[in-house]
Amino acid sequence: MSGSSMRSGEDEGDGWAKGFETYAGLDTLGLPRTAGAGGANRFRPLRGLALTVGVLLLLAAAAAVHGLFVDVDAFRLSGPSSPGGPTAPPNGLDAAVDREGPASRLQSWAMAATAGFFIAWFHRARTNAEALDPGSCSTGPGWAIGVWFVPLVNFVMPWLIARDVTRASVRSAPAHTGGRAPLALLNAWWLAWVASKVLPLIGSRLPATGDEVATAHRTAGACIATDVLNLAAAVLAILYVWQLTNRQERASAASPA
Repeated sequence: MSGSSMRSGEDEGDGWAKGFETYAGLDTLGLPRTAGAGGANRFRPLRGLALTVGVLLLLAAAAAVHGLFVDVDAFRLSGPSSPGGPTAPPNGLDAAVDREGPASRLQSWAMAATAGFFIAWFHRARTNAEALDPGSCSTGPGWAIGVWFVPLVNFVMPWLIARDVTRASVRSAPAHTGGRAPLALLNAWWLAWVASKVLPLIGSRLPATGDEVATAHRTAGACIATDVLNLAAAVLAILYVWQLTNRQERASAASPA
C-alpha cells in the first residue's frame, strides 16, 4: 500500500477528532500549542486528555474488579462440593448467575465511555508524533481513529501506529542516544487488550453441555479470565498513556520554538 493511499483518510479523520474534542470541551482548555518541526504540524498538549482517559480507565478497572468478584462467586457456587452436586442450592446459584449480567454490562458501559476519549488522546498523540519527528509514521493521522472500527484490523493496526508514535516520541527526546525505543509496556498492554477481546469470542463458541450447573461453572470460569485481562489491560493502558504523554511533552519542551 502506497504512502499516499495510507494517508487518504487523514483530513476526514482529523475532522472527526476535532469535532469530538469540541463536543467534549477538550479543545477549550486554554493550553498553549507549540510549533513543531513540521511547520504546519503543531504540538498539542496531551496532559488534559491523558488525565481524563486515566480517570475513565480507573473506573473501567473498578468495573472489572466488581465483575471479578461476581464471577468468582458464581464459579464457587456452581462448583461441585462432591461428585454429586454444587456447593449451593439452586436458588443461590441462580441469584449469583443473575448478577453476572449487570456486572458484564457495567464493564461494557465503562469501556464504551472510555473509548471515545482514549481514541481522541491516541489521535492527538499521533499528530504530535508528526510535529516532533516529521515523516516518522507510516500512516496518516486519520488512521489513528479509523482502524479501531475495522474488525480484525483493530487487532493489529493500532499497535503498529502506537509503535511508530512511541518511537518518534523517544527519538525526539533530548536524552535519546540512538538506541531502540522501549516497547515493553506497549506490548504488554496490547497483548492483554487483544486477549481480553479474543477470549470471550472463543468462549461463546464452545459447545453447550446438557448440565446447566456445569455450563454456569464453565461460563463463570471464562468470565473470570476475561475480568483479569480487562483489569490488566486497563492498568497497563493507564501506565502507557502517562508514559507516552510525558515523553512527548518532554520532547516538545526541549525542541526549538
